[in-house]
Amino acid sequence: MTAPRGHNGGPALDEPADLRPGRCKHCRHWKAPSQEEQRAYEWFQLGLSRRRVRRPTGACDRVLIGNNPRPSFAATNGEFGCANFEAAPPPPMPKGGGYVTIWQGDRIVWEGHEEAIPARFLQEDLDL
Repeated sequence: MTAPRGHNGGPALDEPADLRPGRCKHCRHWKAPSQEEQRAYEWFQLGLSRRRVRRPTGACDRVLIGNNPRPSFAATNGEFGCANFEAAPPPPMPKGGGYVTIWQGDRIVWEGHEEAIPARFLQEDLDL
């Protein structure tokens, strides 16, 4: 199969707005289980814990079950899908966290995390 003329094989420029399937873990109504429950279940699945752990479940107060048009409360897992799915907004992009190396001439004068750059190296303070 050949690429369309003028296309270099990269990702499509016009992606659909949301590719997430209609599952509870992507729904704005769902309340996820605690991180501790999820971690304990992952450890059990990986064989790192001998203690049996049930699959963690969250809760939703707007589940549509069967042919009933009224929403109800139910405990659901993240893979469950109902007819009342509304996509949750994507989580905000994390800022910072980068590792920075600052050079002067041909020697390194500072290395560290982006949040910890000393004031003397910040661009706002330099006369460039």
